[in-house]
Amino acid sequence: MRRKKVLLGAATVGVITASLALTTTAAQADYAPSSKDVVGVGSDTLQNLVDFVADGDHLGDTGYNTLGNANKLVSFDATADANARLAYSPQGVGNTPGNSATNNCAPGTGATQGTGNQNTTHTGDVPCTLNPTIVLRAGTQPVQRPNGSGAGFNFLVADTKHLADFSRASSARGSGGNTMDSITVGTDGLAMLSSSTTNAVALSTTQLQAIYNCSVTTWNDPTLGGTSSDTIKPLLPQIGSGTRTSFLSAIGVTTPGSCVTNVEENDPEAIDASGAPTDAIEPMSSGRLNLYLGKLSDGTANDGGSGIGYFKDPSCVGYSSVCTGNTTLTPNVKYWTTGTPKSGSLFNINRSLYLYFRDADINSTKVFQPGGTLNWVRTLFYNPCSGAGHTTGCVTIGGTTYGPGGAPYFATSAAQSLISAAGVVPTYAFTQFGP
Repeated sequence: MRRKKVLLGAATVGVITASLALTTTAAQADYAPSSKDVVGVGSDTLQNLVDFVADGDHLGDTGYNTLGNANKLVSFDATADANARLAYSPQGVGNTPGNSATNNCAPGTGATQGTGNQNTTHTGDVPCTLNPTIVLRAGTQPVQRPNGSGAGFNFLVADTKHLADFSRASSARGSGGNTMDSITVGTDGLAMLSSSTTNAVALSTTQLQAIYNCSVTTWNDPTLGGTSSDTIKPLLPQIGSGTRTSFLSAIGVTTPGSCVTNVEENDPEAIDASGAPTDAIEPMSSGRLNLYLGKLSDGTANDGGSGIGYFKDPSCVGYSSVCTGNTTLTPNVKYWTTGTPKSGSLFNINRSLYLYFRDADINSTKVFQPGGTLNWVRTLFYNPCSGAGHTTGCVTIGGTTYGPGGAPYFATSAAQSLISAAGVVPTYAFTQFGP
């Protein structure tokens, strides 16, 4: 059901995608966070969740950055495309694997970074993908946009300039040498996705292991029980993706076989783009699919039953007179949360979603908002009744004791409701040095 608009004097985090207000003399570039804002990067799986908590959702519910706070929490998306899909170079679209005449990328694109100063094409991903950059702080140079849990966490650990304050992760990243803490913000399902018209069958962990190490390659293999002799097209999220890490760990594969194709994580359109949609499968976030289908985290339709999908068809945005009927992306897919494999139990797991931040920031003396008393971690993520100046005036809410100021924004009902609107089951917990 659609939630009421909730205005709470607490804090949250999200993506600032709007441009700065225009002046009477000149237009400004996209918003570049100041040194007083809180900045996050990382996982594709969590980006919409954090966006909603920060800036509100598409159903009219407000987030922390809409409450009039002077300083923002800014979470940069994993991809440059707001639909969470990769941008492609012209060379990338027509590339053919194994064909030396076409299997090349333009300088600055593809799997190989650092090619911007070259003048020739190079071997790379098929298709070639752009390596987009972002300005994390006003007055600093662009850096490559971290795409994925690993990329975001590694950037945070190595970030001596403190361009970023937190990273999003859909799999556990560790302690960063006992320097990083985390909060769990949600629970997300992970199951297999196929086209709604498909040769695929219900699959168990053991069967997926055989498919992704390429020892089983056709649907009519006796161990699968399918009827088609077509070659299976296994898709896998990009290297550095937390979804990739969670999935490979769950099915017991360390190194995927050569039959596996890397795609952007949680992109259902990758099934149709695979060239063999009836034979393609990929692991998919339940939260992301809920956003496509206009569902809350419990599977019910949002907006009081209307079911408003979040992602707009990019060919329709701004051209409503050209497109009629539904203008949101509605992928033609099947999500395998039910079914009986020929052997074993259906692969359908849950995983925790994390926000990582520096342990030292919990007791920072830098106040986040003008006129306030709390730093950004205690305002947004974690506010314990401990630490200098934070043991007097503690507050107990729902059996949990918080420091002065009460629950951090991500632990409030307003944030929990916005997380559900992003299709993810809200869950809140703190872990020191990990997990």
